[in-house]
Amino acid sequence: MPKGDQKKRVMRKRTLDEPGYYAFASVVGQQRHFNVQTAKLLAAYGLEPLSLLDGQGRPQPPALPSEQILEWIIEQSHCPMTQLRAFVEVGGDEQPDLTPWGRIAGGLVSTTEASLRRWGDANHFTPQLLRSYCGPEGMPLDVQAQVLSHGGPELSPDDLWQFIVAHPRGAHTYQPQTLGHRLAEAFGRSAGFRLTMRYATDLLGLMQGRQPAPPGEEPPF
Repeated sequence: MPKGDQKKRVMRKRTLDEPGYYAFASVVGQQRHFNVQTAKLLAAYGLEPLSLLDGQGRPQPPALPSEQILEWIIEQSHCPMTQLRAFVEVGGDEQPDLTPWGRIAGGLVSTTEASLRRWGDANHFTPQLLRSYCGPEGMPLDVQAQVLSHGGPELSPDDLWQFIVAHPRGAHTYQPQTLGHRLAEAFGRSAGFRLTMRYATDLLGLMQGRQPAPPGEEPPF
């Protein structure tokens, strides 16, 4: 991902202006520097964190049908390495979200206030919601529902309206619910930081004696 696109993505995701972005980037950089220094300190004492992790994350789930094991890992294991390994096995959070709301989030465009009044409930209208979803050249919700239904289960204007009510700040605030995304969320609850495919594969590679991949398109935060 080009640096300019990466910057815009972070600013949009965290609702930052440009000064806020650079302040955030500075904090992230300081934290990384601290982590590197701490790793060197541990090495001075002969402690190798990766060797401690190598044997972790393999607890056996209870006797469950195979299709329920991932659900158990997400909801019950609370073991970061178990969640990380499962995250890699399912392809991480880079798989498309083909759930109804995932399809809506990926294809919804501006509509009009008239269409929202036709298909929705004006009691839910807020200035934020109208700014996020309405435009002078907006496409009616019933037309969008037909377009978004191509190649998948049928979506209705009410499905789009329910999505809009749940995400009044815009479709970009939707959090995908693929197994990979749910495993990443579970890992975040267990370990306290955001899991990415780049981090997971680099960590497992280091644990297997390989060097991390060279910098690529994965954003630093």
